[in-house]
Amino acid sequence: MKRLTVTHFPSTLKHDAWLGLCCLPALMLIFFVGYYLDRMQTASIVASGAITLAYGANKTWESSSLLLLLATAVGVTVSTWLGSLAGNVMPLYIFGSMLYAGLYAMLASIQSGLWWALLQCAIAWLVAGYFAGSPLHAAERAALVGIGGLLQIVCLVLLFSKIRFQLQDVTRHNWADIFQHARQRYRQKIHIGWSVFFAMAAMGIALWMVERHAVGNGYWAGMTLLLCLRNDFRQSVRRVPARILGTLLGSLTATLLLTFLHTPLMLATGLTVAGYVAFTASYTLSTRSYFIFTFLVTVTVIFLMSSLGLPQHNVAINRVISTTTGGLFALCAIVLARMMTDFHVMKKLRQRAARLPDAARSFRRRDTGNREER
Repeated sequence: MKRLTVTHFPSTLKHDAWLGLCCLPALMLIFFVGYYLDRMQTASIVASGAITLAYGANKTWESSSLLLLLATAVGVTVSTWLGSLAGNVMPLYIFGSMLYAGLYAMLASIQSGLWWALLQCAIAWLVAGYFAGSPLHAAERAALVGIGGLLQIVCLVLLFSKIRFQLQDVTRHNWADIFQHARQRYRQKIHIGWSVFFAMAAMGIALWMVERHAVGNGYWAGMTLLLCLRNDFRQSVRRVPARILGTLLGSLTATLLLTFLHTPLMLATGLTVAGYVAFTASYTLSTRSYFIFTFLVTVTVIFLMSSLGLPQHNVAINRVISTTTGGLFALCAIVLARMMTDFHVMKKLRQRAARLPDAARSFRRRDTGNREER
């Protein structure tokens, strides 16, 4: 990503603010219909799909924003449905979360747009698992999330004319080409393998621990783990404390603000404002100050959970515990993957170095034999 200069920053800020404003009509329409029909909790589920797509309004896949947003909407819908079903069987839920973590780590070095889409699908799975129910309940919840995502796409297409919504170069790369590109170098291949292994192991252990000790909001552990796993070692390490501190401050701030939001309409207004600030800031702020970005996202998520009718006044400690657990396991996975990659690379280099004297002696023997024959 190019570093923003002083002269470039105002235009970028204006672009982000306008793009964020184009995401607001979907939220406003959702809550207006929900308030009119007296179904604010249902409207909040629909809004969760719209907010998810709003965070990706500035991203592309294969030069197409529409392709990425449509793929994300479908993926989040399916993941919500599957997660709501798998949440009834905790071992199945944890195993599915491990698969998401492994695939997420595998795609980390390939394509950022597709990587982001998979992250949203994984988060949808993690959250939906804690709202498990019957197949009908799962289908209804997934449909509501999908409706919110599609509504957000329609609003962006109609309102933001500068965004690149075109279906071109869709089939330029197939899956075989993508993974072949990721495995070109030996070190990268080894690092991907160990990253997948430790990401899956960390996800399984983290979710098992929060479930074993009955820590509320356990899905925050899995979310934090995924959000801290980046394809850059130093960036990953820096994200862990920023994520923990941002979640702590955001939880305390949101809990304090909730004391002033007494009605569903006020809560919906607070969620809309917090969501706008969060996803507008995410377009550039997530790479510049991850602590502030995490703070804003935490406030938005807590408002969203409160609008679903879930009490949020006494869960700040559990949320911080889950976040800390996920962050620490993410740090362990990052460090161990780096260590094992370096170990195997050095081992391969030593093996090659050990073969050099034998190859040299063999060459000298052949050279001497050829001269004797002559």
